[in-house]
Amino acid sequence: MELTTPPAILAVDDDPAILKTISLLLTKEGYAVYTAENGANGLEILKKQAIDLLLLDIRMPQMDGLEMLKLAKEYDPNIATIILTGIVKKELLTELMHLGCYGYILKPFANTEIVLNVVNALRRHKLELADKKQQETLEHLVSQRTRELKDSQNRIIQQEKMAAIGCLAAGVAHEINNPVGFIMSNLGSLAKYLEKIKLYLADLEADEEASQDPEARRQRRKNLKIDFILQDIEGLIAESQDGCNRIKTIVSNLKCFSRTDKEEAQLVNINDNIETTLTIVWNELKYKAQVVKEFGELPLSRCLPQQLNQVFMNLLVNAAHAMESQGIITIRTWTEDNAIFISITDTGKGIPKENLTKIFEPLPPRRWARVPGWA
Repeated sequence: MELTTPPAILAVDDDPAILKTISLLLTKEGYAVYTAENGANGLEILKKQAIDLLLLDIRMPQMDGLEMLKLAKEYDPNIATIILTGIVKKELLTELMHLGCYGYILKPFANTEIVLNVVNALRRHKLELADKKQQETLEHLVSQRTRELKDSQNRIIQQEKMAAIGCLAAGVAHEINNPVGFIMSNLGSLAKYLEKIKLYLADLEADEEASQDPEARRQRRKNLKIDFILQDIEGLIAESQDGCNRIKTIVSNLKCFSRTDKEEAQLVNINDNIETTLTIVWNELKYKAQVVKEFGELPLSRCLPQQLNQVFMNLLVNAAHAMESQGIITIRTWTEDNAIFISITDTGKGIPKENLTKIFEPLPPRRWARVPGWA
């Protein structure tokens, strides 16, 4: 058989006779009753004992009931309270109600009045605690479910992002292969030039030992094209460095697109985000459209750059897919009334009228190419 702890009641009143009456009456009803003749003693009991209901006199020396109730709420914000009073003032009752009092009992009172108010107050208190617990449980479940949905949404977004990058992988590889190709060619030329320079230097050493005619040395320099080699080396190195920078930019931008960590809002220049996206999708655009950029001076904006880049990529790739022949994609940015505006327009055939009502419905990346103008 399960044992239940009886509700604990604390009665605070400066009249010992009232405390004795309340204690005998409520103990007989099965409650655990504690009494105190002033507010200070009542607070000491609250510090040591869990109390379900507080029966509190208003007029007491040293510390009145209102002051004690405010302090009691600091120990236990959920404590139920009934006021014992011989006077009724509207302002006082209003303040007591704001502090969470369940009601008041006028002195002198009948025994049945005490019992009835205590029973109702404890029943209400129990219901309020149960409701609060249920609300906290629901809030926890909602919070947990919201986190799960958010995590699921983030995974879907990341999967779509990676699928989109996968669709562009061949083009990105082509953009990397171009500079890699001429860098390899330049390295081959540099290797041949190095052999000729080494041969020329060896001839110079031999000429010095044999005291050969300077004219013969000049002719040897001309035959080996040393002057051309020295001039061409500068161009080959500059071209190769430019190619390496292009590869570095593509890889860096691709890394930004494919990041899987949790993204946080950052201060960025929207124009830079557009340039980053253009680098990634350039191979999709260059054979289909001329890109016209009309960028205005923009302030830094706090946003989620990866998600913003994803939007730009969707718009640009779909613009290219919507073009049946060579067209123009115009990208404009400007500020107006402290707001940043971005416009991306193209000369493609646009979205069919029957699909205009569905433009905000999400589509998986694999279907982008099948829906003209859809981003």
